Amino acid sequence: MKLQNNITIFSGDTRNNVQAEWKNKEGTDSYDKKSRTIYAGNFLKEFPLREKIQQKRAEAQQRAMKIVQDAWDADRQLDNEIKMREEESEKLREDNQAELENLKDVNRRSEELREAFGVDKDSEEQQELERMIQDRRSGKISLSKKEPTEYQRRALALEDEAARYRSQLAANNGKILENSEVNAAIRKERLKSHTMVDAQAEAENVMESLTDEIVGLVTEEAKEHLDEEQEKREEQAEKIEEQKKEQEEIQEKRDEREKELEKLIEEMPVEEMANLQQTMDEVKQQVQKVLNEANLAAEDVKGAKVDASV
Repeated sequence: MKLQNNITIFSGDTRNNVQAEWKNKEGTDSYDKKSRTIYAGNFLKEFPLREKIQQKRAEAQQRAMKIVQDAWDADRQLDNEIKMREEESEKLREDNQAELENLKDVNRRSEELREAFGVDKDSEEQQELERMIQDRRSGKISLSKKEPTEYQRRALALEDEAARYRSQLAANNGKILENSEVNAAIRKERLKSHTMVDAQAEAENVMESLTDEIVGLVTEEAKEHLDEEQEKREEQAEKIEEQKKEQEEIQEKRDEREKELEKLIEEMPVEEMANLQQTMDEVKQQVQKVLNEANLAAEDVKGAKVDASV
């Protein structure tokens, strides 16, 4: 038996693989039913999909094996029945051999009895005995009122014994014939039904339906995962948009302050501008003096700033 379950599932970049595989030439959602190839993306690691697939596969395999096993059991049951009838017939044939030997023994004793009583084969007594035997075998009732002789009584007793042997032979042969006819009918019906072939085809249909179930399961799971990823990307885009707006607001405030400062400088008198410059120069000189006194090079001081408002 060969049960095929050709499903190939690739994992990787969900955005690239799944979307590319699902879109057919017309742009509609689809998948390759012939090859049963699906790009499942990274979601196989994030969702218990693999366990679901394994469970469905195990259930389908169990159903398929049960179909085949039931067919196999039924087939073996027929084989056993055929074998049982053949064995029974063989025993009946052996029993027939014994019954035939018993009949030969009865015939031998009947002949010895005739010779012992000195009855000739063509005598009236012997012919009368044979008519009695024929009536018994055919089921007729003898109308003769003549009492049988001692020889005839003993010969009829042997005939009754032989009749039992012949009856057993007939019963055995009837059962042998019945067994032969039943076995022939079973073999003929098996040739028509193809039980194991049909069971295999049904099992393969079960596994084929499993393929469709898994494809649908993977497809649905992948679509749901893509929807979740899309929602995440939309949320991230909203956050980026919000941050961009905040930066724009900050930049607007900076621009406003710079404009206010430029306006303030423009409105400041020349004398105040000179005083401000002089003050800044004096502060720089004081800082340089402190650095020189500490025997420090100006480049060793990193990030020092002068507050212009001092």
